[in-house]
Amino acid sequence: MNTKRIPLAIILLLTVCAALVYAVGSMRPFSATEKFSNAAPTSVASSAQTSAATPSQIALRVPTHHANTTRIAQAATATETAAPADPRAIAATQTSIPAQKTLDAIATRAKSPPAAKKSNPARAIFKTTNFLLIGTDTRTDDPNWKPNTDVMIVLFLDTANQRAALLSLPRDLVVAIPGQHAFRINSAYHHGWEKEGVEGGVKILKQILRDDFDIRIDHWSLIDFNGLNKIIDTLGGIEVNVPCALSDTIDELAFTIPAGNVPMDYLTAKRYVQSRYTTSDTSRNYRQQRVVWAMAKKALDLNAPDRVPLLYEQIKDNVATDMTLFDMVGLVPAVYQLDLQNHPERLRARVLQVPAVYPWISASGAWLYMPNYDVIQKELDEIFDAPQIAANEATQAECPPQASTTPPTDVATVTPTP
Repeated sequence: MNTKRIPLAIILLLTVCAALVYAVGSMRPFSATEKFSNAAPTSVASSAQTSAATPSQIALRVPTHHANTTRIAQAATATETAAPADPRAIAATQTSIPAQKTLDAIATRAKSPPAAKKSNPARAIFKTTNFLLIGTDTRTDDPNWKPNTDVMIVLFLDTANQRAALLSLPRDLVVAIPGQHAFRINSAYHHGWEKEGVEGGVKILKQILRDDFDIRIDHWSLIDFNGLNKIIDTLGGIEVNVPCALSDTIDELAFTIPAGNVPMDYLTAKRYVQSRYTTSDTSRNYRQQRVVWAMAKKALDLNAPDRVPLLYEQIKDNVATDMTLFDMVGLVPAVYQLDLQNHPERLRARVLQVPAVYPWISASGAWLYMPNYDVIQKELDEIFDAPQIAANEATQAECPPQASTTPPTDVATVTPTP
């Protein structure tokens, strides 16, 4: 092994973590139409309560995006066009256990001591080293700020078989927040953070993944996007394999990123993973993975020693982890054995989506992803059979039909309670 490149391997591990942060460029909640327009079923699982809204009633209260003519001259008022419902989403809502009952059961479990589980040690995910990669935000100018974790990816590293896999978790996935209630996984972190800081926040996430999905976490890395905007530029830019053109408007600036191998600086990459108005949360998760892979490839190819110290300083100031330097050095052989430069097929990636989760609107109007536990466990067992990361051919979930007219502003929306 070339010991001169060991520092680059360590940098690579942290750089992959750092890449996740570009998805948290906007931490504002999604509005109703902007993320389920390409996945919402034609019939929504309703509450067992008679007061729950019907699908038609729900449709009437869904806000639409209108052009802000007071902020953009001659901007035409237009609503976002919803794409046809995914048949799998429709089927996923027609479960034997209605979504409301599932939500109630998760809420009950959140208040109860965790039940003892008997895990199967023969499962592939129990023979791996598992890393939780978290992207969070800081809003020090907001007195009511509470950190959310809008980016959560589990990395499964199977050193014995020279393979690895990424699993992206949707931010609106409903989980049992211990001692609290059933709600979105991205809100769980701050409950632990308020009591014990970063380690308390990570602790509660690890418990949720273990209790809800039988995922053991061995190590974690948490990224704050402040100060990370120079990393891509320090790498000299990245080249992202974009499977389909993307058009959107962010901060009153319309843009289009063409399909193909697209060179990106920081700003372009940030827009690429920020965009959500014209696609969906699932599509954005796929784009996160593409940027992660592009940064990893560039770090592996980095042969300019003068960039390493600067890159290392930028990363270490913005990444918190439980890994010691000894832990990182111990992973270096695994990184080289994977040989991703010559064998990219050894890194697989999956986004948790329909039918493993299904979109549902609670009785109070909260947009949620409900877990389909059996399907999730099946997908975990098949995680190393997932598609190669950043595959050339994208699924419809990654490249959904886009709205004909993009909204002109990036306006915050109210997040309803469960």
